[in-house]
Formats: sequence, structure tokens, C-alpha cells
Amino acid sequence: MKRMICMFVCLSLFLSFNLTPYASEHLIPPEGDEYQEILSMKDDVLSHINHGGARTELNRNVRADEVKIKQAYKVYANSERLKAKDIKDTLETSSYNWQIPVYTDGFTVLVDITKVTSIPDDIPEDTKEMLKDDLNHWTVGAVYVYATETVDYVDTVTASLDKAGYNSDEYSYEIVSGIPGIRYPVAIIFNANEEPEFIIPAQKATTHAFHGEWPTAAKNGTKTAVASNAQSDHNSNNINAFPIYYYDDVARASNSCNQSGIGLSYKKGISKIHIIAVLIFGAAGVLLIVRSKKERRTAY
Repeated sequence: MKRMICMFVCLSLFLSFNLTPYASEHLIPPEGDEYQEILSMKDDVLSHINHGGARTELNRNVRADEVKIKQAYKVYANSERLKAKDIKDTLETSSYNWQIPVYTDGFTVLVDITKVTSIPDDIPEDTKEMLKDDLNHWTVGAVYVYATETVDYVDTVTASLDKAGYNSDEYSYEIVSGIPGIRYPVAIIFNANEEPEFIIPAQKATTHAFHGEWPTAAKNGTKTAVASNAQSDHNSNNINAFPIYYYDDVARASNSCNQSGIGLSYKKGISKIHIIAVLIFGAAGVLLIVRSKKERRTAY
């Protein structure tokens, strides 16, 4: 009996150590200075929720024990063009926010914790003075309330990959917001070689940015997705699973879109076969021109 209990305890510890890093690598490190600074802001976070505009969308005040600073999630801000290979290097030098999720009575409340790291020159002087007080300090930013959706980035990535036929343990990801043409948060999925392979909407609002029909990376089920279908499918299954788009497709559409707008349409890329064909025809055309000139000279 003791041996069975020991085996059960060991199995539980094994599972906890193997499953936790997938989520915890994106959570705020509790031993860091950032955690201590944001932990000291807990009353301010509660005040913004219970005494700000978010309170009108909730059925009651949020309790202090419902605000778990340890669940603060790193969300990168990237408004630049999506690069093909070294996007991870770009993110490491990008600014980021911490986002605290609060789950209460079926509502999801997301609280942004932001930091001003520089003050633009082209703003009014009184605004500059206000920003100086918050310079290089974490402050409470926007508060978002979702009444009909549970926003959980870990569940969304895992459920989306699993539903599409992939083993989520074989991939890593980063949550990124502000991508041109999308703006809403997405998960950039990296393969074992740390190359960007897929992009998954991190919440329902993100699916609105994908206009028209898009090819998806699903191993099973439908190979295309339309934004409206993606949302209805998400609602009917009551799970946080969204279509998986190819990173290169999204990057191509994002890099050619209107930088200030929201909405991407699928743009078919030029395949290697097409490139080779163009080069062959181009070379053949040059040879014909050269040959024609030589024949003319011979004739004269």
C-alpha cells in the first residue's frame, strides 16, 4: 500500500514538473523585482477594476483574493514588420506589458500593467510632466472585460494545436499584440528549431482581423477557415480552440497591409516552382535577344 502511495506521489510530481514550464515560462517570475513592484500595486489594480468603467460590466466587485499577481502574463508589443526567421530576436528587444487575468462569476477581466520607458518630444509639455512621474515604473493601464468568453492564452494555444492534430508539447510560443493589420493578441508558434511556423488568434476578437478565406495548417478537419466560421465553431464547442494559420501567410499579408488599419486578406505567395519558371523564361528571353542581335549583325 505504501509503495502504491509513493508511486502516486512520484507520478503527480512528475506531471507537475513536466506540464508547468509550458505555461510558467510566460508568467512573471515571483523571485524578480518586477513581481515585487507589481505585487505592491494590487490595491491599485482592484481600484481600477471596481471603481473604473469596467465595474459597469460586472455583476459585483472583484475580491482581493481573485487578483492573482502570479498569473500575470507577458504580452509583447510589436508594431513592426514580421520577419521571416529572427522574430524571436526582435521580440527579445521589444517592449512588453504584463497582463493580469481575473476570473470571476463567468467573466474574464484582463488588466494591463504597462511601463513608460521614454517620453516623445512631439507631445504637449503638461503631458510630458505627467509622464515623468511614471517613467520607468509599472502602472495600471487598460482594463478589459469579457462577459461571454474565457480568455486563457495557455488553454487557447494547447487546445488549438491539439484540435489541429499537433502535439502542443513539441512547440513553444509567445503572445504578441500590435502586429500591423491584426492589433489584437496572437500566439506566434515556434517549432523545435525555434523557427516561427504558425500564428493562432489568442482571443475571439483577433479572428475578426482575418478577412475572407484562409488556408489553415490543420492536419485533420477543414483546411480553410473564414472568420465567421471560426467564431461559430469556437462557440459551439465551448473550448478555446481557433484556426491555425501559417506564419509566412500572415507575415506576407501583414507586411503589405495598411499600417494603421485592422484586417488582413490572404495573399498567395510565389512558390519556388514559379520562381524557377520565371528565371528560366527570363534567361531564355535574354538568350533570344542576344541571338537576334547577332543574326542582324551577320546579315549586314
